[in-house]
Amino acid sequence: MNNRGYSRKFAEANKKANQSHIGVQLGRICIAKDIPVPDVAEYLEVSRQAVYLWFLGKSLPHPMMRETLKDLIKTLKAKTTE
Repeated sequence: MNNRGYSRKFAEANKKANQSHIGVQLGRICIAKDIPVPDVAEYLEVSRQAVYLWFLGKSLPHPMMRETLKDLIKTLKAKTTE
């Protein structure tokens, strides 16, 4: 796995975080695909800090945002299989 945009420490922290959290799930995909946090934050119209905290499982997205994250995860996973 080439995580040019993510430090090894950050990738390991995400790997150790609770997989049941939607933000952690999104983080794993973004790390694997080397999708930068600023791009995710801009797309979702949230702060970079919010995305970092979601990726690490230290904060949960607002319930209204969770559906958007589920859709984004589906889209990113679909691009993997193309």
